[in-house]
Amino acid sequence: MAAIKFRFVTECEVTLDAENYEQAYLKFKDMIHGDKPISSQHDLTVFPPEQSALYFSLDSDKEFHEVPMIKGDFKSDILSH
Repeated sequence: MAAIKFRFVTECEVTLDAENYEQAYLKFKDMIHGDKPISSQHDLTVFPPEQSALYFSLDSDKEFHEVPMIKGDFKSDILSH
């Protein structure tokens, strides 16, 4: 099972588990666009961040990597880092 932890400049953090990193990323993409079922789970309300900077770490990695402008593409946003 793969997990990606996303952190916004506002210090909001969410961890999404999936079979692989790309599936976790796609769940995140759905969540930030308000698509169900992610946005309807756990009384979650999604607000756009004040800045476009986004940080992520893989599995139990303690280091966060910055995605300065999310492009909505797994290869550009995650694999390039």
